[in-house]
Amino acid sequence: MELRRVAPSTLDLMLGRLRQLPEAAVQEKLCSLRSKGQLTPLVAAEHEGRLVLVDGFARQLAAMRLGLELVLVEVVWISPTQMKAQVYLRNRERGLLLLEECRLVRELRDADGLNQVEIGELLERHKSWVCRRLALQDAVSPHLLCDLSLGLLSAGSLRRLAQLPPRNQEELVAAARRDELKPRDLARLVELWQRAPDAEARRYLLGNPQAALALARGEGERRAEPRLSDGGRQLVGWLERMSQLALRARGQLGEGVGALPAEGLALVTRAHSEADQLCRSALDEIAQWLSAESAGATHRQTGKEAEA
Repeated sequence: MELRRVAPSTLDLMLGRLRQLPEAAVQEKLCSLRSKGQLTPLVAAEHEGRLVLVDGFARQLAAMRLGLELVLVEVVWISPTQMKAQVYLRNRERGLLLLEECRLVRELRDADGLNQVEIGELLERHKSWVCRRLALQDAVSPHLLCDLSLGLLSAGSLRRLAQLPPRNQEELVAAARRDELKPRDLARLVELWQRAPDAEARRYLLGNPQAALALARGEGERRAEPRLSDGGRQLVGWLERMSQLALRARGQLGEGVGALPAEGLALVTRAHSEADQLCRSALDEIAQWLSAESAGATHRQTGKEAEA
């Protein structure tokens, strides 16, 4: 090990591709350098006559912004593969971002030719840790990995989305952004997508994510509602299903039905007429039952008050 004072602009930043530098982290180092000076040296490896920066990327950028002529650098002599490992090992306590870990293990696999066991030994992690990050890197849409690097997507959401094919990942994220869903709502949407029985249900999720989430929340509340009998829970469930199907049917109009011949229009007309008649009849009967039940409840309450 050797300590040198070098110009920050002369450091080779080729390993910066493995790091993610949030602006907040750079600003923190900038304030620290301005008020306290450099407290710890940067770390660089000498390679083919160059000093390749291994640790201290945020401090190097902060030093450049401050116009510092020299920074203190700890120089080490290690192989190119070990340089990459040191990017992780020297940040193990505060931890790298999930995206950085995924980039690193993929680089060690694809560029350095290491297998999962060798990567685990190099990074002092178990093979399963390596396997999970490789699987995530390989399973997630490249567009969403880019979004993660820009802070447009959380690591938790990415883990959930990785359970789906890349095309479906992008479709759900687009729907979530359109309706301004929160990360926990996106995670719930992934669960609903996995449980969806058919393509029609998935189209409904994409077209009406807010309504689908509301219906799912209502179903959970209904299961836990002690004031409902088994029959009452069933009845509420069927009514909510009617609402859901109505929204799906209306959503299909927005997606487009396509050109229909006269015979096709006749079939749609007949289906609409039957649905209108049956739904109106069913809802009228339920409304009559509700009215009778409400009157009976009022009568029973009046009787109790009179007895009291």
